[in-house]
Amino acid sequence: MKKNTGFIFYGAIIAFSLIFIFSAISLNENYYAGVVNQPLIITIGACMIGLAFFELYKRTFEKRHAISTAILCSISVIFLIVVFPSYNYTEAGEQLMNEYENEGHQVALEEVTTPSFVGNEQPTLFISRYYVHSVTIEDEDDSYFYFVDPSSGETLRLETFDE
Repeated sequence: MKKNTGFIFYGAIIAFSLIFIFSAISLNENYYAGVVNQPLIITIGACMIGLAFFELYKRTFEKRHAISTAILCSISVIFLIVVFPSYNYTEAGEQLMNEYENEGHQVALEEVTTPSFVGNEQPTLFISRYYVHSVTIEDEDDSYFYFVDPSSGETLRLETFDE
């Protein structure tokens, strides 16, 4: 690989890695309420950036290194797609509402100040938090809080103590 091509290729890898980090963090915060471990996202992106800087520092630009770097970037994107949970925050709330509506109740989701919360256990290896939803049953005028597992959609009603 020519030196000029190598600089362009690894410069593109650095730009790709930065876009990867910022878009994955934005996706995690905006659609998944921050349930995916962010250090994982940053570590994957930092490894790609470090590899690109190392190749720029060496200035040998071997074709096999470029191919392995491209494969690593592709695998990183696929890995991150697999790591994100099955349900985003909105889908988990809709599933919770459907459970109550199937029982014949009128329900409404209320906004909570903390959309995700760390439980006693991690849902999976890479997902560290549970979604939190507040459900108001309009028929009974009762409110309940639920943990929803982002990966499986399982719900757990939390006990609240009213004074």
